[in-house]
Amino acid sequence: AQSKAERAREFREKAAATEQSSTRAAGVNLYVKNLDESTTDAALRELFEPFGTITSCVAVKDDKDTCKGFGFVCFTTPDEATKAVTEMHLKVVQGKPLYV
Repeated sequence: AQSKAERAREFREKAAATEQSSTRAAGVNLYVKNLDESTTDAALRELFEPFGTITSCVAVKDDKDTCKGFGFVCFTTPDEATKAVTEMHLKVVQGKPLYV
């Protein structure tokens, strides 16, 4: 069994590691829904690139490799994300309005 001091030290080490890993993806992650089933990661990135630097972009796919209708776009700053939401919310893409 661990002593109280050992548990506290282990908890601090885990907390510090978690804090460091979360800073690498800092920014704002946007949820985008109502995507067409033919949407790819590259197509989603292309739609949102004009608004700023994208750190990650994923169109979620099912086991048949077709888009499930939603995805995530992560921007480096909140300002870029806000601009993307303002411009892209309810914009019609491939005949469907996007919800950002």
